[in-house]
Order: sequence, then C-alpha cells, then structure tokens
Amino acid sequence: MINSNTILVSSKTSASVKVNSHHQSLITKQLFWKLFRFHAPQFIIKPENKEIIYSVFRYFLHQPDFNDYGVIKNKADLDKGLLVYGDYGVGKSTLFNTIHEVGRTIVTKTQNTQLWFPRISTIDMLNQYYKSQKHPSSNFKLENYYRGKLYLDDLGKEDKAYNREEIIGKLLFERHHRKFKTFVTTNENPSAITARYGNHIGDRLPEMFNIIKWEGKSWRE
Repeated sequence: MINSNTILVSSKTSASVKVNSHHQSLITKQLFWKLFRFHAPQFIIKPENKEIIYSVFRYFLHQPDFNDYGVIKNKADLDKGLLVYGDYGVGKSTLFNTIHEVGRTIVTKTQNTQLWFPRISTIDMLNQYYKSQKHPSSNFKLENYYRGKLYLDDLGKEDKAYNREEIIGKLLFERHHRKFKTFVTTNENPSAITARYGNHIGDRLPEMFNIIKWEGKSWRE
C-alpha cells in the first residue's frame, strides 16, 4: 500500500536521481514516487482524486491489491490495460505522461521495462498516417503499433481518416487480438467509444481494459 501521509508530501529531487541497476526486480514504490515527484513536482493529489491515482500507481507497480479502492468496476486484472475516462482537465493525461517519463528514466539507466511504454495521441497518429500516405518513404506504419505496450491519449478526438476509415478502431481491434497492453485516456465514456468505433470494439473493452471513471473539477479553470 502506498502511504497517503507520505505520498501527499511534495518533494523535489535533483536532476541526478540515482536508479539502482536491478533490472530483474520490481520497481519499488519509493523509487517510483521519487521519480514521479521529480518529473511532476506540481502534480497535486487531492482527497477527491487520490483513490484513482493510487490505484493507477499500484497497477504500474504490479501490486495485486491495486483495486482495493474499488475504482475499477469491471473485473480488475493486472494482465489487462487501463482505460481512464472522464471530465476535461482533471489530470488524466498528465498522470500517464509522467509515468511515461518515469519509465523512460528507469529504462535508460537500468533496461528495466516495467514502466516503459511508448505514447502518442490519436490526433498525432492520424496526422502521421496522412503524411505516410503522401510520402511513401515515411517510416510510419500503423502495423508498428500493433505490438508491445502503448499509451493512446485523447481517444475519440481524432477524425476518421479521409472521413471514412477508423484507423484507431482498427488499431484497438488488432491490439486486442494480439493481447498487448494498451493504456487509454479519453473524455469519451465506454458507450460513446462503442458508438464511435462499433460493437466489435465496445464488446471487447471490458476484456481489454481495467476501466476507470475519473470525475472532478478541471485544473485549467
């Protein structure tokens, strides 16, 4: 369990954060928190959001009790990915982007890939897809995103490719078929995702993701 009395304390660390090279062992919560605070010193954990944030922390730290707070309403499973949906500006993207940076720091220093995952917004992916259609020499291929862990931000904000093709829906389907972990942040609820990408995606959401609803007041107000 992550101690709330400790985790609510804001503590800056220097840029020379040291990471021990034990690449076969799980990353400790102490190291994770130290690096998280280094990469996001202004990130605020409040009583109204702490259960969601701690559940996500525990998930990435591979703790079996990651859903002790009960924020995941479908069957919770460490072998699934995460889908966090809800209000604008509550910190969904900031949380996952910071975990991405923590993972980058650790994998660079130790080769431990526990927290490492590539990230891309669905809008950026669509833009890269367009560029690849215009420039055959482009190294972008949608198929390159079918494997490995992946974080997709802003699911549902992208347009259809050429107003007809749902390339993100295709990506989700292929990743589910191959059983790779996907992490998603979105303002769209599961019903809206189903309406957008079809029942063949909506029916698979509970199998593919631990689904978390995150409500709250926007930080941007």
